[in-house]
Amino acid sequence: MKMLARSALTRRKFLKFAGTTIAMAGLPLGARMAHAKDAPSPASFGGPTPNANFYVTSYGSTPRVDAARWHLKIHGLVNQGLTLTYDDIKRLPPIKQSLTLECISNPPDGSAISNAEWTGVKLKPLLDGAGVKRAAVYAVMRGADGYYTGVPIDEIMRAENWMPYLMNGVPLPPAHGYPLRLFIPGKYGMKQPKWITEIEFVDHEFTGYWEARGWSNEAWRKVNSGFFYPHPEGGILDILSLSASASVKTPLDVTGWALAGPSGIRRVDVSTDDATTWHPADLMENRSPYVWTVWKYRFAPSKPGSYTIRARATDGAGTAQPNRDPQTGFGLSGQPRMKLNVTSVG
Repeated sequence: MKMLARSALTRRKFLKFAGTTIAMAGLPLGARMAHAKDAPSPASFGGPTPNANFYVTSYGSTPRVDAARWHLKIHGLVNQGLTLTYDDIKRLPPIKQSLTLECISNPPDGSAISNAEWTGVKLKPLLDGAGVKRAAVYAVMRGADGYYTGVPIDEIMRAENWMPYLMNGVPLPPAHGYPLRLFIPGKYGMKQPKWITEIEFVDHEFTGYWEARGWSNEAWRKVNSGFFYPHPEGGILDILSLSASASVKTPLDVTGWALAGPSGIRRVDVSTDDATTWHPADLMENRSPYVWTVWKYRFAPSKPGSYTIRARATDGAGTAQPNRDPQTGFGLSGQPRMKLNVTSVG
């Protein structure tokens, strides 16, 4: 559920597991939305990503799961083990929420991030029903694809955790975890397994698949941001080398997204002179720490020319995106950049 496994992945595995993500990471996120020739309204951004355009990264290939034979097992250090069928899950009281997912390898202004409206069931009432024993230290989560990860007891017992079976009003597509996946809002996707089949409570710390290969065991999302509009021109190598640009007429609204962990987004600032000065952006939508914040900044330069635009989001704990943030296995949080070639001013 991440793009890279650093030195632990062979080149063959990197291409197999990560090819889609790295290709998408260089594309402007707005390209997944309706691409308008004229400047779109800022209010048109930030809604659900169509299922067909939702980013995909996985441990391996997509398993073929028969929902009629599938079940979720909750066992280990519990007073009463549970085995739930797909019909059992769908008979439980449903909840419907928007949630934004992000891969731990998503770079600033990357596209390994998407938002959807999900329908599912709360996890904690099921765990309470099973009766987790005091001796339990970790919850081990396993999926039908063979993927496994784990979190401490206090994290699996969060009231925010839940398990969706619908995505944008339809059953989860196979690539997105059909028939059921697990959400721990605020964490990167690697801690939110798809095709969930098992939650086991154990009396020791558990090391997951990617964690054993050098990736974060906590995997709480770092503050990140990017641009919805304008759409940079150029190929993937231009974009990844920060040399991509867009030709625009001004004034216009530069529009983007920001996302962090459970503390949410406090503010977004924009620079139009490559970080010499900063100016506050307007937060158009900031309803939940677990849904991307939509921001806009009115860009009205006094003369045509080339401008380097940067965004800098600050989370609810006061942590702001740094100038650069190399990948060390804990996620990426550097400031996104975009060059605008202003051809005329209004």
